[in-house]
Amino acid sequence: MVLSRATASGSDASLNSTFASRYVRTCLPKFKMPEDSIPKEAAYQIINDELMLDGNPRLNLASFVTTWMEPECDKLIMDSINKNYVDMDEYPVTTELQNRCVNMIAHLFNAPLGESETAVGVGTVGSSEAIMLAGLAFKRKWQNKMKALGKPWDKPNIVTGANVQVCWEKFARYFEVELKEVKLSEGYYVMDPEKAVEMVDENTICVAAILGSTLNGEFEDVKRLNDLLVEKNAQTGWETPIHVDAASGGFIAPFIYPELEWDFRLPLVKSSSQIIAQYYQLIRLGFEGYKHIMENCQENAMVLKEGLEKTGRFNIVSKDNGVPLVAFSLKDHSVHDEFEISDMLRRFGWIVPAYTMPPDAQHITVLRVVIREDFSRTLAERLVSNIGKVLHELDMMPAKVNAKIEICEEKGIKNKAEVEMQRKYTESWKKFVANKKKTNGMPKDSSPKEAAYQIINDELMLDGNPRLNLASFVTTWMEPECDKLIMDSINKNYVDMDEYPVTTELQNRCVNMIAHLFNAPLGESETAVGIGTVGSSEAIMLAGLAFKRKWQNKMKALGKPWDKPNIVTGANVQVCWEKFARYFEVELKEVKLSEGYYVMDPEKAVEMVDENTICVAAILGSTLNGEFEDVKRLNDLLIEKNAQTGSKDDLPNELIFHINYLGVDQPTFTLNFSKGSSQVIAQYYQLIRLGFEGYKHIMENCQENAMVLKEGLEKTGRFNIVSKDNGVPLVAFSLKDHSVHDEFEISDLLRRFGWIVPAYTMPPDAQHITVLRVVIREDFSRTLAERLVNNIGKVLHELDMMPAKVNAKIEICEEKGIKNKTELDVPRKYIDAWKKFVANKKKTNGVC
Repeated sequence: MVLSRATASGSDASLNSTFASRYVRTCLPKFKMPEDSIPKEAAYQIINDELMLDGNPRLNLASFVTTWMEPECDKLIMDSINKNYVDMDEYPVTTELQNRCVNMIAHLFNAPLGESETAVGVGTVGSSEAIMLAGLAFKRKWQNKMKALGKPWDKPNIVTGANVQVCWEKFARYFEVELKEVKLSEGYYVMDPEKAVEMVDENTICVAAILGSTLNGEFEDVKRLNDLLVEKNAQTGWETPIHVDAASGGFIAPFIYPELEWDFRLPLVKSSSQIIAQYYQLIRLGFEGYKHIMENCQENAMVLKEGLEKTGRFNIVSKDNGVPLVAFSLKDHSVHDEFEISDMLRRFGWIVPAYTMPPDAQHITVLRVVIREDFSRTLAERLVSNIGKVLHELDMMPAKVNAKIEICEEKGIKNKAEVEMQRKYTESWKKFVANKKKTNGMPKDSSPKEAAYQIINDELMLDGNPRLNLASFVTTWMEPECDKLIMDSINKNYVDMDEYPVTTELQNRCVNMIAHLFNAPLGESETAVGIGTVGSSEAIMLAGLAFKRKWQNKMKALGKPWDKPNIVTGANVQVCWEKFARYFEVELKEVKLSEGYYVMDPEKAVEMVDENTICVAAILGSTLNGEFEDVKRLNDLLIEKNAQTGSKDDLPNELIFHINYLGVDQPTFTLNFSKGSSQVIAQYYQLIRLGFEGYKHIMENCQENAMVLKEGLEKTGRFNIVSKDNGVPLVAFSLKDHSVHDEFEISDLLRRFGWIVPAYTMPPDAQHITVLRVVIREDFSRTLAERLVNNIGKVLHELDMMPAKVNAKIEICEEKGIKNKTELDVPRKYIDAWKKFVANKKKTNGVC
């Protein structure tokens, strides 16, 4: 998530822990994967020791994210942490709970739903992803409208206040949308509706309002904005909508200010982004419980505000009606400033951010405390006391020095700059709708936490077992020590680098270990620069975006057209490549597959490359059959064809965002603003626990178990093996004889034994081939492989006892107005399930 670089030196080139020396007798390398494994207890202790030096998430008063939940909710999280939610068919209960959450929130936000209607929505990783997706939807809708009208559609813009969160600027820059910001002014730190509507023109895809400004918690006047836009739209016919960023205020206003109109009651509010609370929280607390929590937060905010006012040293910048937070600034800046207060409060353990306001109000510096559920009255009083001590200590110190620096006019700069210690704050639920599944609104009253836990736990028993899901490539098992580290860090938001320096360092070590493993060309004293992503899909999006922007910059410099980029892939790529192409407006050129050859052909791929190709995407382990593509051959052919010498910088600078979040410059390149720290901790645990030797043993064991399964299937005499021995450890196989039954029936019957074995058709030009696929993960033992072969044998025997499928020939009379005869081949019920994948050249890569 965060771009990071560490400096290697003789003193920090290795890692040692005295406390763990009884397990580890030698130093562990910091930036390279250890050669040997170490005991799991030692790996846990080494990491746990270092993490003690991270900040305490509950004392991080900068963050809006949840830092505390009831133990019952924690347990439900850990029980489901190995479920990959993309596998909706395996986890129907989780899917249903997600749909209930969407509908509860839709009702809470006054969505115009009829009695028998249900809402359609998606759960996102965070509010940043929600903003990206909503902005993309607005952009595409506007483009389609302009194309239909025969008007230019290449210069979209979006109107926001200068107080918006950085992800709005990120959306505009990444998706090539002009950002038109309404300037702020002293004393008015939210978007002015009148000024915003003045900026709206025919190319405006939407106006973004915030329900709870990041700067001071104030709610923007969405009702006034809506009324003004209704008038303007009536005059122009533009139909400009409103997006409400309600990441924090969306779960405050309904409980404290129910009369406030900001949601779907307003006709132009088309979508909103919010923190989707766990289903546990919704049924556990109910409306009553959330109301009590928000009232308590408001009361504690007043305790803090009044305590600060009593010091006589601060102006309160925040408003009482808004997000429960207190933003305040010093009345007198002649001696000391807010950054010094923020810095000295860290001695007491508090993380209180200091930041300057956006342009046109940048001379105002503010401290901000977010009042969350776990910030009690006692903590509020203690914070006031600690601020008093800091003020007293600052009064005893020499005043800060404001240095006037004259910059030579010879350098072409004529103005003077004042240097001070200030830093700039700088797929779908339609099937539920179709089935008319009824989901009620949020319960009115709270439930006992034990009852909420039991209700959900009982339902989740009907979900599939992740370890028996043989479709998924994701990890479904980890050692208990790793699970504990994950849970201990689950409330850390990794964007807060300054608060969690150890987690940041561990992330950097992981990046470097993998860089060395992948033979990155690093010198002896060099370290790698890299980012951690939420998953491989985000990594693909970011890499594709970097390639696209680099290509655009090159074409602009050459004075050539830069509006028709393309990317070359095989038809076997994961669906996120098609998603990238569609979202970022890049033509997808696919190398067709053929029977018996289910990976991208390097020769055909290079033939497709032209001047507008931003990159060629190869897969090291095809989703279809696990086979490695010939990247070496592809590289050699491209070297011959490439005539370009261009820039060596693979990541254009304009894609890097420098965020001053807690007073520290944080260069980032991500789609999501937030990222949980627990993934970083788990990855580092695995790397130092297993080392090169451990991973090698695991992969060799996976290969051996794949051979056990393959040989067992071959002994039945009923299957062709489609996968290769050299590739990802998986076994893909298909029936030799389809005249009686097919792979979809086998997949369906295996579920009776608990197995999730996907059946899928190959992509276009090989779609007549149907395959079953078993991914061999670390936790898929030889015993399970033998049992699966045994169960497949039972399924085959059962199918042999059943009637063969029927191929019906139906003649349609010419009297009905149809002149030709149609033969309908009906190979059982799977047609409907897979029709949408085969049609429109959509990927049929099994489970993503």
